[in-house]
Amino acid sequence: MAWFRCVLLTVPFAIAAVLNVLMLNADRLHLHREHIAGYGFLFGAPWAWLLDRGWVPDYHHHTMQLLFGYAIILWIPALLYSGCLWLLLRGLAQLTNVGRPARKGT
Repeated sequence: MAWFRCVLLTVPFAIAAVLNVLMLNADRLHLHREHIAGYGFLFGAPWAWLLDRGWVPDYHHHTMQLLFGYAIILWIPALLYSGCLWLLLRGLAQLTNVGRPARKGT
């Protein structure tokens, strides 16, 4: 069961990685950039209230601006999703261990 938790916690990062690769290679793969960008924004939409506060600095270097954009749209939400899943799994584990006596010897 521990491997299931590890896989479940890495799923948001896998989704962010796939979306990142698709966004970077949309022209080469002849995909609609607008649809791929929409999926990226849909992935980060639940966290928009937190990430859209104006604390992002304005970089004049194009590559830095792109990397920071991908971090805000994909990687920070993936970290937040994974953290919420971890808290949920941790809370469920605490609820299932409420009535059990503590193990001896550990």
